[in-house]
This record gives sequence, C-alpha cells and structure tokens, in this order.
Amino acid sequence: MTRSQPLSQACDAADARRRQAWRILLASLVVIGLGLVPLIATRALYLDDMSRALDGYFGWILNARPAAEGIMRLLGFGDVLVNVAPLPQLAAWGLAASMALAWWRWLPGLSLTGCVVGNALIWLTPFTLQNFSYAFDSLPMSVALASAILASLVLRAGGKSGGEGEPAGGISEGRGPWQAWQPPLSALLLLLLALCCYQPALNAFLVLSLLEALFAGAASTSLWSRWRMLLLRGALAAVALLLYLPITRLLVAGEYSQQHGQMLPFADPQALLAGIEHNLSVALGALREGLGQVTLLLSLALLACAALLRLLPRGAPLRHAEATGAPEGRSRSARQLSLQRMSWALWALLLVPALWGPMLLLAEPVFHSRTLIAWGPLLGGALMLALSVRARESVRSIAEASATPSMTETANTQRKTSVWRRVMQCPLKQCLLIVAGLLLVRHGVIFAAWSNALAAQQVHETQLARTLVAQAREQGLPLDSPRDAERYQPRDALPVLVLGDAPVAPLARVARQQVAAVGQNLVAAFTPDNYWAVVRLRLAGASAVTLLRDEALKARLQANSSCTPGDAVSQPSDQPSSQPSAPSSVRSQVQSQVPSPALSLQEGVWVIDFRKPRQCD
Repeated sequence: MTRSQPLSQACDAADARRRQAWRILLASLVVIGLGLVPLIATRALYLDDMSRALDGYFGWILNARPAAEGIMRLLGFGDVLVNVAPLPQLAAWGLAASMALAWWRWLPGLSLTGCVVGNALIWLTPFTLQNFSYAFDSLPMSVALASAILASLVLRAGGKSGGEGEPAGGISEGRGPWQAWQPPLSALLLLLLALCCYQPALNAFLVLSLLEALFAGAASTSLWSRWRMLLLRGALAAVALLLYLPITRLLVAGEYSQQHGQMLPFADPQALLAGIEHNLSVALGALREGLGQVTLLLSLALLACAALLRLLPRGAPLRHAEATGAPEGRSRSARQLSLQRMSWALWALLLVPALWGPMLLLAEPVFHSRTLIAWGPLLGGALMLALSVRARESVRSIAEASATPSMTETANTQRKTSVWRRVMQCPLKQCLLIVAGLLLVRHGVIFAAWSNALAAQQVHETQLARTLVAQAREQGLPLDSPRDAERYQPRDALPVLVLGDAPVAPLARVARQQVAAVGQNLVAAFTPDNYWAVVRLRLAGASAVTLLRDEALKARLQANSSCTPGDAVSQPSDQPSSQPSAPSSVRSQVQSQVPSPALSLQEGVWVIDFRKPRQCD
C-alpha cells in the first residue's frame, strides 16, 4: 500500500494537469474565436490576397521571408499558390489558442482565467487586425509571433532548474554543457524562424525580455543577475540579426522591400539620432491613432495595475531592513534600493522603443499597424507575469508562516507585512483581472466592427469595379490581354489613372469614423496611385489594366481632365430615396448602389475620374 500510494498520487496529479490543459485549450479557442470567427466568415481577400489569388505567386522570399514561403508552399500545389482560405486563418487561430498552454507550462501558479485572458490579449489587439485579415499571410505571421514568444519562454526554462535566486534566462553552472546551452541555442533558432517568417516579431521577444527583468521571479534575485539575463537575451537577439542580415542581402529583390530596407547613416551620429527621434515620433503617432482614447486608457490602466501588483510587495521588506539594520546595512540597503529603482525606470522606458525594435534604425520604416505585433505581448505578458509572481509569493508566504515560532519578532513583523500585502494585493489583483477583461471585451468589439466594415467595403468595391468594367466595355476600351506568367504583367497593357477618391462603403463609413483601428486599416482601393484599384479591376475581368507610372503623362492627363457636375461622383445619401420600386436588371441595381465616375480613354490611358466639381479647378 505504501508503494502504490505515491504512484496513485502521481497518476492523479497527471490526470488533473491533463484535464486543466484541455480546459485551458478549449477556453482559449472559444475566447480567441469570438474575435476571429466573424473575421474569417467574411471570406474577404485583403490587399495582397487579391493579387496572390489572381496570379498564384508566393512572393514572400523576395521580401526576405523564406520560412513564410516554405510554410505556404506546404499548403500550395507545386509552384502555384492556390487559394485555400480559410485554412491558413483557421491554422493561425489554433496556433494562437495553443500558445496558452505554453504560458501555463512555463509560468507556474498561473490560473486558468489569467492564462486564457492574457494569451487572448496577445493575439487580439487593434494591431493584429491586418495580420489575421490576410487569407494567406495570417499563418506565417502567427508562426513568427509564436516563435518569438517561445524563445522567451524557453529561456525561462533555462533558469527554472536553477536555484531560487537564478533569474529566468540564466545559465546554471550546475548543469552539463549541453543542458546549459540548450535553452539559448533553442531560443536562437526560434528567433531566426521568427525573423524568416515576419521580421517585426523579433520586437515581441525584446518586450518580453524587458518584462522578465521587471517581473523577476524571486525576491532574492540580485540586480546584477537580472542585468546579466538581459545582456544574454540582447546578445541572442543581436546574433539572430547578424545571421539574418545575409539572408536579406541575398533574397530582397522587390522595389518596395529595397526602398524600405535601407538603414540610417551610422557614420553620422547626429543624423542617426535625428532619424531615430523622427521614427519614434511617427511610430508613437501611429500607436495613438490605432488605439483610440478608450482603448489607450484601458491599456495604460492594465499596465499600471500590473506594475503596482508587482512592486508593492517589494517595498515593505526593504523599508523594514533599512529601519532595523545597522547604519552600514541601512546605507547599503538605500544604495541597493536606489539602483533597483533606477534599473526599473530604465527598463520601463526601454519598453517604448522595444515595441518597434530595429525598425527605428531604418531610413524609411513602414509603421503599418501590422508591424506593431509586440503590443499584444506587452499587455498579455505583463498580466500573466504579474499574476504568476503573485501566486508564487503567496505560496512562499504560506511556507514562511508555517516556520518554527522561535523567531517571534521576525514572525510578528512578517505577519504584519503579510496583512498589509493581503489588504493591498487582493483589490489590485481583482482590479487587474477586471481591467484585463474590459480591455479584452473592447478588443473583441473592435474585431467585430472591423469584420463588418471589411465585408461591406469588399462588396462595395467589387460592385464598383464591375460597374466600371461594364461601362468601359460599352465604350470599347481594350480591357482583355494575356499576361506574362513570369513577370505577371499584361502583354498589351492598358494603363489606368484614377483621379479623386471613391466614397467608402456606406455600411463601413460610420465604423471608419468612430473606431480608430478601422479607420487606420480600412484601405480604399479606388484612390490616386493605388495599385489595389488595378487589382480590383482585374478581379472584375479587366486583365489588361496596369498602373500608370509615367509621371509626366500622369500630370498632363490630370491637368487636361475636367469634370462637370454630371460627371461628378454621386455620393450615397443616408436619406431615403423616392425611386420607384419597379423591377430592374441586375446591372441597374449595381449601378444604383455605386458612384458613377467619368470614364475616358486619353492618350491610351483609361482615366477614371471620381473628383467632385470643386476638386476640378
């Protein structure tokens, strides 16, 4: 009986952990699915998806993303990319939900609620709307973010078997050489995978590394050990970048990637600092623009509650040691406290540039919302790390309370401190979870608004493109041409020039005005010099169209084109119309729902004029 009892207890514990893992996975699938299912159900082809579905090209390797292309070739058919949506989005959904198990595995004491909510905050943010909207690219981007998160968690495992004071990410001297270097090598490979899938995912690793230093596990962890942990993680990120740079030199071939891949001049320190300052100001503006006031306040409240939950327990023991120790001890404790506070302040400030990481060193960085992929790890990582540290401190305080009663004065002092902690931490923990829940609900509402607006804009622009193509065929424009399978260009090209902006879909207009993230991410195709207008026309059957790139001809046509009130765009009215309800053809129904621009063929260029009379001066 004595032999079977430990075995039975071990089996029961394993069964309990297995049941808890399934509960976490299912709960995470449901919570993340509340945001992703409406988006996936739209079946919208978003930006690059349209041209990839038309031509069947991959193209990721030209942007120095070989792992992304490798992943998608596994879902393709030979050298042609086939539209298999929504399979990549469904796979991204499953990967995002399964990452909750990784956090639960490497953060001891994390509850089901904290794990599910924290993981959902990583993946459901206003800055992952674009990432999950891509029918093809959603899976490589999700693999990149998951790899960066796993790289940070694997380094926690490197210090897990060490002593109590060993920080996460440290290398314990008591282990063998392979066991000691296995976590850093695994993290390096994961970082390379993240860079080769989607470069901004590296910033998530930088943010989580700083959070690890701020939310270090044990109270006895020395300040130097935390700095050593940060240096190790920074060195791993630098090595990953150095190994990745030759890949960019060999693979980057697109004009867009080459233009936005140039670095700031390191030889001129003044210009370098000015460029970094400018990039940071533009990035912060994009951050405020994408969040909106309410979401920004809730995010800051979550970070403040997490910081207070972590910092308040540390103050009482330090003050007690400073008050009761010898003069030399009080002086040493004061210096240590000052250095610790300065380090905390520095790490907190470094979180801001870490959100964009090496992108701040580029001459022309692209601060689209999808590149701010580290915002979710900042919110979810701070929540889960704070809750995990709080759980471990509770276990430690219980163990201290059960110690021998010989040290009466120390026990009384610790008991008073424990009461103070319970009074302060319990409301803070509840507030932290409440704020996290409100923020997650807010993010879910943003995803719902974005899904509806994207679907409405998709239908609106499809109808508009079909109307334009039908009218152009009536005028005898040469819209059809075979296309070169290698360069994806028409043999008999018909250049297109769009003047003015087509109105946004009526059902998307309110969401674009009221929801900051929708306004930031909803791209109207029919605007001047917009490549997506050409793609929309191609989807409607105009295979010969291409974007006019001759600047001189473009300026001449824009100056010669004039519009009259009859040619101007008829803005959709919000008032009920008095049109008769007689039955009409499908074409007249489409034309009544979309604007009617002026169409003309000038000097071999298809001119589509959406301008209003006041814009024709």
